[in-house]
Amino acid sequence: MPAHVSTRPQGFDIEQLRQILGQSSLKDKTEFIHDTDNVLEFIERLGQLMAHEEIEFGAEPLAALHVAGMMVYMLHHEDLASTQVQRTIFMQRCFDYMACTEETHVHDLCSEILGLMDINDADTMLNLIVCCRSASPLNTMAQIVSSCLLWAMLDKLTDLGFVTHRLRAYTEIMMAIAMVNPLDYLQNYLHSLNLILRVIGALLMAGPYGSTDKLRSEAGVPLEMLVLPNDDAAVLFRWLNAICDELRDELQVRDAHVQERMVVLEIACELMQLVHANLAEFYQQLYALNGLQDDENDDGFISDHQQNDEDFEWLL
Repeated sequence: MPAHVSTRPQGFDIEQLRQILGQSSLKDKTEFIHDTDNVLEFIERLGQLMAHEEIEFGAEPLAALHVAGMMVYMLHHEDLASTQVQRTIFMQRCFDYMACTEETHVHDLCSEILGLMDINDADTMLNLIVCCRSASPLNTMAQIVSSCLLWAMLDKLTDLGFVTHRLRAYTEIMMAIAMVNPLDYLQNYLHSLNLILRVIGALLMAGPYGSTDKLRSEAGVPLEMLVLPNDDAAVLFRWLNAICDELRDELQVRDAHVQERMVVLEIACELMQLVHANLAEFYQQLYALNGLQDDENDDGFISDHQQNDEDFEWLL
């Protein structure tokens, strides 16, 4: 990997924001961004455009608005902590402005967003993953667009062959991890693995391990599109465990990639905890049910069909 590639998200600077908006359909409406470096002033001025509905409906202008919301959310400036609330509310407003969840519009919108934010650049992808993960709980439009962008990034990283930007069944994550051999990626495609793990984690939080009530009630998304079956979750857990096992040996290698190996281990462990927490709840219910049935059928003899604990050894 090139030396300049970041292992963690670094955020955007004001010049990147100016450049991207200068290439967008909002160029003429956002000239004021060249007059100030103050993030709160920019939020106020763009907020006025939304309040007066000066940004028209359409994939191009709304994509530029969404990009502005995400980039401002991760914009470098002094005293980031003091503007956290304002930046989050601003991103929420950008996604909520003239929101339309119709599939063709969402596809066109995501295409325009990806035309403005080049995910061929690894640093941009890192930042966009964080933006999507942070935006997805804010409102229904943000959740849908963020999910579609995350699927697009996973497709970019694993060549799944997607041709449209839309919500997808979470079983398709299995297609991605089937293409990612842990040892091969740790040795040859470490940064790609860093990105893949982050995208999968963000996808799970935007769907099955997050809140999906509004997606079902407001956008009519069927429940089966929003769950990760327990069998698939178990496969995902074992894949993550394999990554951690391989890293035990790889961490002994002291070279230019040692820092990123540590980052990958951190992300893989966090994702394992997330999957484990959801699987543990399922197995606790299963064991409780089996225990109840055993009590009801207890005749003093040992069952010929006792559960083999080794089947769940990977979960312990």
